[in-house]
Amino acid sequence: MNLLERPSTPLFCLNVCLRVKPERRDEFLRCIRANQEGTLTSEPLAVTYVYGEDEKESNTWRFFEQYLGREGFEAHRKTPHFADWETFAATEPFTAPPEVKFFVEDSATSVCTGAEAVREVLTVGDFTKLFCLDVQLSVKPDSREAFLNALRSDQRGALTSEPLAVSYLFGEDTERPNVFHMFEAYAGGREGFAQHSQTPHYADWAKFKATEPFSAPAKVGYYEIYLPFGLSD
Repeated sequence: MNLLERPSTPLFCLNVCLRVKPERRDEFLRCIRANQEGTLTSEPLAVTYVYGEDEKESNTWRFFEQYLGREGFEAHRKTPHFADWETFAATEPFTAPPEVKFFVEDSATSVCTGAEAVREVLTVGDFTKLFCLDVQLSVKPDSREAFLNALRSDQRGALTSEPLAVSYLFGEDTERPNVFHMFEAYAGGREGFAQHSQTPHYADWAKFKATEPFSAPAKVGYYEIYLPFGLSD
């Protein structure tokens, strides 16, 4: 399974942010590529492992990972490729402590129409660029239900009517109540997200946001990933 093929149950997810020392960049990339390849080719409980450099901050890297349950992530941590990553991480390659946010999908949703367009490109051995969002939203307790209704509506609209929307999911932080994390991916670069922001369901979401339902400013990171034919199968 992978980013484009979803199972029928909610998944255990991670949004990760790593800030790498410039002089360690190449070493970091070699190590993380090996970890990605090992994860996607040898772990039966691993579903997604993608990463890309932050749009605005050089040497800041954002990751999204999915596993079949927390046990899938724990199995990942016991692999040889993860051990190699841990060895590298122990050499102080970062300019700030890693940010790792765990969450479980709010609900499982069948793959959206946009995934088929990406699949067609992948089958001919090309590279598909996806524009991704790493979002953290802190919600006031008394706005929780209205927030969930509004976000689920935007999610439903994106996955059923947007040809460039490849993934749109969210879930509550496993340790902090009313803190939610999101992962969105759009085909065709930033244009896919731009089209999303012009839809009626996004307009409804924007109206909800104007009611001041949040207890802290949203944290949003933008990055691009490339899905090469082979790793996506």
